[in-house]
Amino acid sequence: MIATTFSGSKGGTGKTTLAVCLSVVVGGVAPTLLVDASSEGGATAYLVGDVPPPYLRDDPSRSLRRVESGSLRLTIAVNRGPLADLQVVADHVRGWSRAYSVVVVDLPALTDVDAVERYMPLLKLADAVLVVTEPSPAAMEAALYKFSGKSVVVVLNQPRPYPLAVVNQYISMMRVFCRNAGCEYVVVPYEPAMSRLSPSTLRVINYTSEEFDAAIMRLARLLLRQV
Repeated sequence: MIATTFSGSKGGTGKTTLAVCLSVVVGGVAPTLLVDASSEGGATAYLVGDVPPPYLRDDPSRSLRRVESGSLRLTIAVNRGPLADLQVVADHVRGWSRAYSVVVVDLPALTDVDAVERYMPLLKLADAVLVVTEPSPAAMEAALYKFSGKSVVVVLNQPRPYPLAVVNQYISMMRVFCRNAGCEYVVVPYEPAMSRLSPSTLRVINYTSEEFDAAIMRLARLLLRQV
């Protein structure tokens, strides 16, 4: 199955960090591919560092790299820079999905209609959309879209500390949206260890809080339920 991340805000919701954590967790139990479709190459930097080309942007078929970490069954399509032909990338993702149990596509923040249209080949391809937002008015307003025909999971992420009263207010808003839209939601707490995530410190994921682990595991279960 194929899942894409989605954020309509200007960035900073922790979307890429969640995509990496989710891919590591799922990659521990099933062959998983993480596709770095963002020009910033954030997922690439987190998992394999400053790797040389070829990248997804110019040679998708040669962009795959194995993440070397114990028995982890995780591969990443590395990237640097904007993707020129999204349909070509989508065609490769469709082909790769036959070799992996789960494919996670980390999209950039899609802040306007033109950006959404440009990345539509990847959004159309997805079986599930992980909508990542944070407890702020702009992020919430920009993120809560309905995706017809897709399995949708809304993730209320806390990439930085927020007051509990604020978080609870946005949980209530998200709960109403998900009830009306017929979708699931997950609340991910702030986890300071994630600020140290890098290829050399990938094991930091093993030392996160129980609350953070439970949220990521719930997200993984919701995703695997679609397989």
